Amino acid sequence: MKRTVVIMSDYVDIGKEADRLKILLKDKKSTLPLTNVDGILIYGKATISSDAISLCAKNCVPLIFLSKMGNIKALVVGPDLSSGRNRRLKQAALYFKKRLEVAKYIVKKKILEIEYVFDLELENLKRATDAVSDFSRLLGIEGVASRQMYTALNELIAGSDFVFIERSYNPPKDEVNAVLSYVYTLGYNLALGLITLQGFDPYISFLHAKRGEHASFASDLVEVIRPHLTYLVGELIKEKKLLKTHFDKEKETFYLKKTALNTILERIASERDNLIALLKELLLEIENFP
Repeated sequence: MKRTVVIMSDYVDIGKEADRLKILLKDKKSTLPLTNVDGILIYGKATISSDAISLCAKNCVPLIFLSKMGNIKALVVGPDLSSGRNRRLKQAALYFKKRLEVAKYIVKKKILEIEYVFDLELENLKRATDAVSDFSRLLGIEGVASRQMYTALNELIAGSDFVFIERSYNPPKDEVNAVLSYVYTLGYNLALGLITLQGFDPYISFLHAKRGEHASFASDLVEVIRPHLTYLVGELIKEKKLLKTHFDKEKETFYLKKTALNTILERIASERDNLIALLKELLLEIENFP
C-alpha cells in the first residue's frame, strides 16, 4: 500500500528538485520522491511552486491544504481521475445494494477496536451485529458499544481531577466532553481529507445519515478510530498533560485554552500515522467489499 505523506508546520515552502519535491521547514530541508506516495496532506501555512504542483499532477499525487485544525482549505488533483471515478461508482452501488451490510461491517470494526484499545470482551455485541437485520437495531448496538467505551474511559481517568459521567455535546457539559468533541473533530477532518485523496465521495455514507453540509462518510470512518481518539484523551488526563486550569467555562459550556489545544495537537500528530493506516485499511476493505 502506498503511503500518505503528512506535512505539519507553521510555515513550509515546497518546490521541485529534479524529479522530487523539495521541502523547506524553517531551517530544515528534505526531498520527497513521489513513486510510492498516494497523496500529501499539508497542515498549516504553505507556499508551493507551479513546478511542484505539475510534478505531483504528473505522478497522480493529489495535494490537500488544511488549516492547523484540519479544515480543508484547498485541493489540487491531477488530470487522471479514473481511479477516483471507479471508487465513487462502487461506493454508490454499495449504498443502493448493500448499505446495511457495509454499515454492519463498520460497526463490527468499531467494536473490535474498542476491544483492542480498552482490553474489553464484547463478543455478545459482535454476535448481535452479525444477526441484526435493520438499521435501528444496528444503531442501538453501536450505542451500547459506545457506552461500554465511555465506561472504560471513566475507569481510565479515575483518581484524576476530572469527572466524566456521560457523553454530551452541543454544548459539552464538562471538560472531558470538551476534549472529546475537539479530538473527534480532528479525526473527522483527517478522515475527510483521506476520503478526498482516495477519490471517494464524502457524502455517500452507510451508517450515518446525510445532514446539510455534513460529510457523513467521514463520520462513518471516524467510528473506527473513535476508540483510539477516546483512549488518547484518557491518556492525556491520566498523565496530567491536561489540567483544570486548561479550560474556561462560559455559562454551561467548557472551552479549551490554547495551551490545551497545542498539547492535544502534538499528541494527535504522534498518532497520526497509525490513524491514517486504520482509515486507509477501512477504505480499501469497503472498496473491495464483496
